Amino acid sequence: MTCEVAVMNKRGIALAADSAVTLSDGNGGRKKVYYTAEKLFSLSPKLPVAIMTYGPADIMGVPWETVVKVYAQKLDGRRFDTLAEYAQDFLTFIEGADWLFPIKTQTHWLQSLIYNVWKGLYKDTLDTALAKAVKTSRKDTLKKLAAIIEEDHKDWARYPELACAAPDYGQHVRETFAEALDEIESDLFEGFPLTPTLQEALRKTVEFAYQKDWFHPRDGSHVVIAGMGEAEPFPVLLEYDIGTLAAGTLRYKKTDETRVGDDLDGTVAPFGQDEIIHSLIQGIHPRVYEQFVKAAACMPLDDTNNEEESERAEERKETLSTLVRNEVLRPYAEPLLSAVSALPRQDLAKMAESLVNLTAFLMRMTANEEQTVSEPIDVALLSKGDGFIWVKHKDVRTLAV
Repeated sequence: MTCEVAVMNKRGIALAADSAVTLSDGNGGRKKVYYTAEKLFSLSPKLPVAIMTYGPADIMGVPWETVVKVYAQKLDGRRFDTLAEYAQDFLTFIEGADWLFPIKTQTHWLQSLIYNVWKGLYKDTLDTALAKAVKTSRKDTLKKLAAIIEEDHKDWARYPELACAAPDYGQHVRETFAEALDEIESDLFEGFPLTPTLQEALRKTVEFAYQKDWFHPRDGSHVVIAGMGEAEPFPVLLEYDIGTLAAGTLRYKKTDETRVGDDLDGTVAPFGQDEIIHSLIQGIHPRVYEQFVKAAACMPLDDTNNEEESERAEERKETLSTLVRNEVLRPYAEPLLSAVSALPRQDLAKMAESLVNLTAFLMRMTANEEQTVSEPIDVALLSKGDGFIWVKHKDVRTLAV
């Protein structure tokens, strides 16, 4: 994991990121943590625009560091009126980078994703069901598999369509990688002949996986793009979930947007392992808050313990959560955020570094936590007048503040 933070007001935006990256054997086994990862990148010293990444350190096997730095070279001094245009240009660059993500690479990642989906949702569930059965015929086995897939498709139908994909994108992926899907089926269901109806159902799952607003935990990265376009006087922050590239389309969605302006003078936005920063800002650890609201919502309002109380628990939980946020957490956070709105730029940088440093310190001092956030901490300052300035960086000479 990682810890990153943006501290922003009308004077500029400070970004800070730790340098820890965790590598595993891919099977949930041994892990190794390195402390030299690059997660915060400049597009140009003259541009008040930066990119931060968290989650996987690469996209489809290509380090995010390589992707962003190559894009910075391709940008070649071009400027856009809005940060959203920078973001779209960056995503379009990834989508068209066939030399970084050739068809062989796309096929490998599609096979990995679909193998995990088919195995986790269908094959493993089927094997569990068969293990409990005394004796099952081939016909009964096929019926069980069909029922499992049918029930799963009902869940897929509840997901919204992915905004960045064309209406027929899932079908296009299915047709483009037809041979690769046949290989997965043959490998996963070896010795288990599937009917044409079941084969069609499996391919329908592929359409869902690429058409729907859904990202596999091993398939998605997180990207934060921060700064100001030429026509934007105050900082903007855009956050994206980014999946894989297949059949000419990159799967992504914008998950959040923050703008300093008339309605917001200053704010603190943490990313990755953000619980400690939220605790400092709101006065309560997010997990403690959730458990408090859950426990309070389940308490009976009177001495009668009837079914109606149980049915109303979720409604009361939502009402109580809103009440606590508005009446307790927000008033607690407002003085701090008011101070942020008045900070000079140099103090924005100091605050951003301190917040990541505090997270690293507490994780180091917590016995039951892996130290997945650690120094050195890279800090950058973006402003309309000065562009991008490294305040602290492990590999370059930095500005004293």
